[in-house]
Amino acid sequence: MNRNAHTSKKQTSKTAASEGRRGKEEQAEFIKKCEEIVKGLQAHSWKDLEVGHKFRHNEKLDLITAGSLIVGCDIGSVKHFIRAIDAQGRALTNKPFPFENDEEGFKAAHDWMVKVAAQNDKTQIVLALEPTGHYWFCFAAWCTSHGITVVQVNPYAVKGKHNNQRTLTKPA
Repeated sequence: MNRNAHTSKKQTSKTAASEGRRGKEEQAEFIKKCEEIVKGLQAHSWKDLEVGHKFRHNEKLDLITAGSLIVGCDIGSVKHFIRAIDAQGRALTNKPFPFENDEEGFKAAHDWMVKVAAQNDKTQIVLALEPTGHYWFCFAAWCTSHGITVVQVNPYAVKGKHNNQRTLTKPA
């Protein structure tokens, strides 16, 4: 092997080692960011905004800020699906994240939400779901106890929006 080839291999291995260290440092920073998000999560409820047994609609909207990760959840009896958007309604994930309706699934969903929040510089998580049936109770309670604000969306309002979109995009 000539001297130039040997020097080139040394430089390549130094560069690879440097990139490996940088990758580990970035991963450590990302993990630290996720941990900070988890520490800072604070669940709110509509009850927090209730004054004299009446809700102030505009104050409800104040729960959603530029720092909020909004997660929509499709509740099922065995499996749930979540997707994330920002405060402007832009999708932050390409496809839904499926998880089981049990504690292990809830932990997986929580980890996914925190990861998406960290990737998009969000500091709070708001979970929106349709409270149909009873399958949402455990997940909503689990999320609230882990600092995630849970809001209920009227199923009729959501279904009406879907129907409007369908009629606008699909001719009869």
